[in-house]
Amino acid sequence: MNIGVFYFSATGITELISKHIAMILEWEGHEVKLFNIITPKSRKPDIDFLKFDACFFGFPVFGGRPPTVVDDWMRTLNGKGIKCSMFFTYGARDLEWAHQVTYYLLTQAKFHVVLSAEFIGKHSFSVAEGWSLAENRPNQSDFDMASKFALESLTRFQEDTVFSIDLTCFSYHPKVIKESSGVWAHFYPSRGGRECCMCYSCENECPVSAFDAETGEVNRNSCLACMHCVTICPDQIIHIGSEAGSVLKQFFDRWGLTREKVKSKKSKIIY
Repeated sequence: MNIGVFYFSATGITELISKHIAMILEWEGHEVKLFNIITPKSRKPDIDFLKFDACFFGFPVFGGRPPTVVDDWMRTLNGKGIKCSMFFTYGARDLEWAHQVTYYLLTQAKFHVVLSAEFIGKHSFSVAEGWSLAENRPNQSDFDMASKFALESLTRFQEDTVFSIDLTCFSYHPKVIKESSGVWAHFYPSRGGRECCMCYSCENECPVSAFDAETGEVNRNSCLACMHCVTICPDQIIHIGSEAGSVLKQFFDRWGLTREKVKSKKSKIIY
């Protein structure tokens, strides 16, 4: 089979899972092409999905659902009836409506979804000093589950199977990005006035073209706080507020998390 793996990876976690899935598929003798749709230019609306026998879609979860730009991109697609599996990476908090949103948009785009999965990975805010959440994930058990997911997807791509996500209590509404306030305002990336090599990667690779390399600041009305610019900066100069790490306890209290709960969470397949 010729299989496309389309993923959005800002800090590298979704890419790790995507590449592991691709490796398993290739071991099974299939041809795989990987596409990271992180940049605006990479999110092409006119993909001919009939070039593939099946596809995977993998996205991180921001605030309980895929990134807004991923929503926008999926609404432009035409799957032409081909089969696909979908998966999510998240920092051990919750997925809320991620499965429902993506299943709804992919089926609206005429894809035949056959399976879904979710994988624990280091939280994107872990780039902040003092912030540590699912720091050592994905681990071997997560990759083992990704292997199982890849193989089960292959079976379902080649057989007639029934799969659906319950949308009974679900109603899709596009999410609107707006500037964060309060403690969450600490999570906007900045160069802080420091000099850098001016490679422009931060600006060129920003998913929403929010980062200005000249000023070293972001447009807070469009920034996703995905931390891609922080992750890829070759000078390691781009950072988020020094107070960000102190917010971790508030984050745990707000979502009812403990270190033990986070550690006990497991990646899983949604059948």
